[in-house]
Amino acid sequence: MTTNWTDGYQTVVNYTYGYYRDLSPNFQKFCLLLNGIDCPENNENHQHCELGFGQGVSLNIHAVSNLGIFYGTDFNPAHAAHANVLAEQSHISHHFYDDSFEELFNRDLPSFDSISLHGIWSWISHENQHIILKFIRKHLKPNGVVYISYNCLTGWAANMPIRELFHSHFKFNSHSTNPVQNVKDSLEFSEALLNQNPEFAKRNPNALNKVQELKNQNPNYLIHEYLNQDWQCFSFQQIVRTLEDIKLSYAGTTNLSSHLDHINFSEEHQQFLKQIEHPIFKEQCKDYFANTQFRKDLFIRGKNNLTQLQTKERLRKIPFILLNSPEQLPKSVAGLLGAFTLKSEIYEPLGAYFKNIDYAPQSISQIEEAIPELNYSQLINAITILCHLGVMQPCLNQVNDQVIEQAQRFNRYVIDQARYHINYQAVACPFTGIGIVADQFTQLFYRAHFIEGHNSADAFAQSVQLVLDDLNWLVLDKDGQSVSDKQQSLEILKQKAQYFIDGDKILIAKQLKLFA
Repeated sequence: MTTNWTDGYQTVVNYTYGYYRDLSPNFQKFCLLLNGIDCPENNENHQHCELGFGQGVSLNIHAVSNLGIFYGTDFNPAHAAHANVLAEQSHISHHFYDDSFEELFNRDLPSFDSISLHGIWSWISHENQHIILKFIRKHLKPNGVVYISYNCLTGWAANMPIRELFHSHFKFNSHSTNPVQNVKDSLEFSEALLNQNPEFAKRNPNALNKVQELKNQNPNYLIHEYLNQDWQCFSFQQIVRTLEDIKLSYAGTTNLSSHLDHINFSEEHQQFLKQIEHPIFKEQCKDYFANTQFRKDLFIRGKNNLTQLQTKERLRKIPFILLNSPEQLPKSVAGLLGAFTLKSEIYEPLGAYFKNIDYAPQSISQIEEAIPELNYSQLINAITILCHLGVMQPCLNQVNDQVIEQAQRFNRYVIDQARYHINYQAVACPFTGIGIVADQFTQLFYRAHFIEGHNSADAFAQSVQLVLDDLNWLVLDKDGQSVSDKQQSLEILKQKAQYFIDGDKILIAKQLKLFA
């Protein structure tokens, strides 16, 4: 049951603990620069705000690993409390509230260099959307950036009735006091209805697949994503038109795949799109070719375009870090057209170069000098793909000791918490201002080395096995089956630990000063 303060938003269960790099100011600026958009470099005087921060994991990771001060609100007090607990671990200066958007609007706040809202635009009422627009109009600086992500009408149009069926059963036909059980019951009912092969299912053959896809997702996520009183989809041009009214211009997307047309669109499709002159209309048409379900867009107040030469020169100066050993780099990249093999003549020397310098940050200009057989076009394409795949990140223009220390405090807390749960799936990187994805095993291996002082795969495995024993959890074998035999479990953990070690994860963590 909702209460007045929830304004129709689901608060019966807490949101998930996901990490989203799209909310990082530094990642946003990198995406803008790829689009040839001028924006100021991060500095300690910058102020950033996140609206609807959920559990506050992304907000905390970015607050500890970037210069400047971070603000945010999530009107679920449990979420705000958790975000503040995380902030206290790293001793950062922060302003994380449990305000409604209207309460936040009425606070005495500074002007912000960025305002980010991930997903919530599709889940809130028209009244709250109006308040957010007023908030951005009042508090965003000239040249300030807005990140907004939302359900896209193009990819959702055929499946909107599925959400309505799912939501209606949850609202009118739920019997359990456990909301997660009600989610499962609603999906089972929706699947049973479609299995009756009604006329709707005949005309929308993908509907049953959509229900089955939803059944594989976290029920807590589904409650917040699909079961609010308000749930809306928007076309790209609707969002553009809405934000243009508060002086914002479209400046690109944080989806790096948008720069990889050759893996997403056929030659015929690319030629068709090239004939469209208006950039907003062209972007909208791309959504039809891609059947886009979720957009992650950047807008800016006062758009200043760089020339191609200026863009190239600035990109050349940005240092990048590699997060995997060359041997463990992906061999292919997946697009809408399928999987494409990465060219060994480009990626092998690039990976070998980073390994040879112990994974120190390197700019494109430095790489060009060290590997003259690779030109700028090849390098920027490879770097974009590696960033898209999450194994490379752009660095901040400056890093200071305070940021390093607060990121290290945060990371130490995260890897210690891995003894109790799997809530946190990333650590903070003070060199990039972006989180580095790290599952529970990775975090426990970090802990085995940086807290317990172990170095070998055997010792790592023993350390992790003790944690699993305390949790009464079992590892899974390669077929996904639980392993109860202790010796077999240790052997699996040893293999995972050896892969971690062979991936140069300890060396990379030391180079990036992830842990004290």
